[in-house]
Amino acid sequence: MWIRVTVRGNSMSPTLHDGQKLVARRLFRNPRRREVIVFRVPDPELPHRIKRVAAVAGDPVPEWLVPALPDVAFVPAGFVAVVGDNPRSQDSRQLGLVDCRDIVGAVRGT
Repeated sequence: MWIRVTVRGNSMSPTLHDGQKLVARRLFRNPRRREVIVFRVPDPELPHRIKRVAAVAGDPVPEWLVPALPDVAFVPAGFVAVVGDNPRSQDSRQLGLVDCRDIVGAVRGT
């Protein structure tokens, strides 16, 4: 199953640009490190986010994320840590770990 998404904002710049149209494929497997994913968030104005997977289940929590998750040493099963390509973007420091059940798909060709 394929879905079309539109990039909103500059969180994935310089890789992706505001207004860019993308195709994402539904994942029937666990996401991989460095893969760009689309996932749901509880925000009625912008219900989806596009980010890069920084760590997957079983990986140590990335050093940059430790202050936001001081009691978590490893990414738990069923979750991923995400980061934007733009250093000023929201990532797992603000959004927390992403539940894999909220992942809509993986962007092709990034």
